[in-house]
Amino acid sequence: MDPPAALEALFGEPPYPYQVRVAEALLGGNNVILRAPTGAGKTEAAFGPYLLARQQARADFPLRCILASPMRTLAKDLHGRATKVGDKLGLKVNLHTGEDPTDPLLEADVIVTTIDQLLSNYLHVPYSQSWRSRNIGPGGVVASYVVLDEFHLFDPQRAFRTTLEMARSLSGVTPFLFMTATMSSELIKQLATTLGAEFITPSKAELDVMTSQQKTRQFRRVDDLLTAGAVIQAHTRRSIAIANTVDRVQTLYADLARLQHEGHPNLHGVTLALLHSRFFPTHRSNHEKRLKTLLGRHSQENVILVASQAVEVGIDISSENLHTEICPGNALLQRAGRNARYAGESGVVSVYTLPLTERGQWNVLPYKGQEDVIHATWEALAALPPSIEPQDEERLIDAVHTQGDQKNWEDYLSVRSTTHYDKMKSAFEGDRSMRPELIRDIQNVSLLLLPENIDLSTWDEVNRYERIGVTWVDFTALEDNRQALNSDNDLEERWLAKVPREVVREGERGSQAPTKLEWKTVTDPAELKQEALVLVNPRFVFYTAQEGFRWEAPEGRALGVQDFPPVHSPRRSGDRPNYWYTYESYALHITRVLEASRKHAADVWHLCPKVDAKFALPAGTTELALKAAIAAHDIGKLSEGWQKWTRYWQVEQVAAYAGRFLWNGVEGAAQHGATLQGESDYCAHTDYHPAYDTGRNVAFERAHGHRPPHAGESSTVLSESFGDFLMDRLGEEQGLSALKGILGAICRHHGAGHTGEVAAWRLDMGAGTEAGRVFEALTGVPLDAERLNELQRRGVEAVTEPDMPTPDDPLAWMTYTLASRALRLGDTRSFEDVRQKEAVT
Repeated sequence: MDPPAALEALFGEPPYPYQVRVAEALLGGNNVILRAPTGAGKTEAAFGPYLLARQQARADFPLRCILASPMRTLAKDLHGRATKVGDKLGLKVNLHTGEDPTDPLLEADVIVTTIDQLLSNYLHVPYSQSWRSRNIGPGGVVASYVVLDEFHLFDPQRAFRTTLEMARSLSGVTPFLFMTATMSSELIKQLATTLGAEFITPSKAELDVMTSQQKTRQFRRVDDLLTAGAVIQAHTRRSIAIANTVDRVQTLYADLARLQHEGHPNLHGVTLALLHSRFFPTHRSNHEKRLKTLLGRHSQENVILVASQAVEVGIDISSENLHTEICPGNALLQRAGRNARYAGESGVVSVYTLPLTERGQWNVLPYKGQEDVIHATWEALAALPPSIEPQDEERLIDAVHTQGDQKNWEDYLSVRSTTHYDKMKSAFEGDRSMRPELIRDIQNVSLLLLPENIDLSTWDEVNRYERIGVTWVDFTALEDNRQALNSDNDLEERWLAKVPREVVREGERGSQAPTKLEWKTVTDPAELKQEALVLVNPRFVFYTAQEGFRWEAPEGRALGVQDFPPVHSPRRSGDRPNYWYTYESYALHITRVLEASRKHAADVWHLCPKVDAKFALPAGTTELALKAAIAAHDIGKLSEGWQKWTRYWQVEQVAAYAGRFLWNGVEGAAQHGATLQGESDYCAHTDYHPAYDTGRNVAFERAHGHRPPHAGESSTVLSESFGDFLMDRLGEEQGLSALKGILGAICRHHGAGHTGEVAAWRLDMGAGTEAGRVFEALTGVPLDAERLNELQRRGVEAVTEPDMPTPDDPLAWMTYTLASRALRLGDTRSFEDVRQKEAVT
């Protein structure tokens, strides 16, 4: 392979030398830390190695690329660029954010997302899928090439540390690229040493020949607040004004709009634009597209844009005058990247002070805890030369951030094996309260604002609707608005907020049915603690597509949502959409699950050799673990109770559907009749459709009892009959770890919170032989026939305290993570694949 020529063929122009070095390092098995200024081609450097690996079908590089940014706006821009490149190679590219959760199970070839979504998935506490399906996404993270864009903007006490622990834990399996335009040299050295990563940065000679760097920019300090008057006075043709909070952004925009309405001469013919984080994604996308026209390359428009830090990164726009409130140095330089952005341009960045708190100190929100850095940045601005070059920016970052970075690093080392480890372990075990502790110290609530009478009964339905991200729910404002409208407190009609709760309803087969949701009305703001998704009554807030979301209506305006975004097609949440089943034998089901897993979870199967190498396992061990989880996951269905239940049920189905055909997903279309289960047949799934059979199912269960459970039961048989084989193959310690991972995936293949506890039960006549036959056919490894025979004779004992995988056993946890994804995607999708084949034939 000739990397320069291959990259040129992909992107249409010769790569910079540093981009080639990045590709060679990552494809050579190294993690990389890349520092390069804005406009130097970091995005192409990130995509290059992945696209080359896919183009050449390399077995040693992941099948998926996840690009995670600290901000939704940057993710949106990256998605647009990734789509253009991905389309050329036929790759599926998805944007996945909390506001627009298009890919909660992480299945596309390229996923552009936020660090919140990435880390919450890895930690088993995801924001955007059903809670019982939370063990599907982590394997998708592990089986990806992970790019962390502008990682210097991650919360230093939370997301930054958690990301480092993730990279350390996945060393040798998951390749990482850390990208930054602004990070202190000292911290980069520490990172490179800790992660065993190669540090790459373009040389001065490389930068000097980049056309994107041929521009001039100067900074000026303004010892005053950022006001509409200051923006107007300096305006020539293209101006951008950036405030630190959305409230101040909206106020500044309103002041400019008022002055323009009043006929201010300097605003005649000026287009006012607004951008911040509180828009529905579709509306924000429309604003961003408009901005790229108004403030893009070669634009001759007369524009003033008022924005939040949503424009710090990712939007390809430029200005002659950029006005900004003071902020940390790294964020300030990101903002400055929207000034004199293009070759040949010159610009001025004016930096203003901040409003004061009641204590007379700068109000630094949202940069809580960075007061010293912000003051240091203010002082460092005075030492900058008249015209700024990349080397000056690096010196500013080193001067401002080195001391704080060093302290954060020392703090990280002091807590990584104690409190931070404990928090991560709690998250892995399902503690959602750890999200703000491990990702960012802001609640990050996604608001649903919907018309009345919308179906929100499943996660698939919920995910059809866009959301708005806020840092917290202003319950007091909602109450005040309700009172101002003279609305009564009838919770049925005048509710303020609701939160989702997952429930199981009578008559629905819980392990098969999509997770059902009920929406609990909130009467006390304390009930909103740790809630990531909140449905808000649209009567009591303000929203327009032009101005965005506000808790209170602007002066002279009415409350309410004027513009709702479009409704999307259903997006997967991890549940079975429109589920229904036709009779399927045990052996056929297992075979179909393996086939579907290889197709829909190809990412983790592709990863198996690297996991073997990481843990020094015999070749093929991890693949065997995945096969074993699939081959044994439904052994519990071979119980006397399950098979007796299914035989009775199928008799009723044959009678119920006598003389007519079963469903096939198309109303009124013929498919086949119900199947009578023979005495020596073993059933995995019965003929069942919730639209037709739920009522009869309730009556049947009252007469015959509920179907017995099977997940934990399956694991008990496998533990008895396969454990010794793993011990002999891997040694006692590693064999036990691998076994724990496999058993954990089986116990939780219908719900990530299942404990695996089981009561005593018995195998159906001859079922032990069937279990062994099917297992060996799929894995090539026999189960212990003697142990199976013994279990068949004496029954299977109760297990009240199963030994489940834990994060402090790396091999067990890795096996559990990958096997869970392989098994659950295969199990969920196997019937869908069969239906598609039937539809074609």
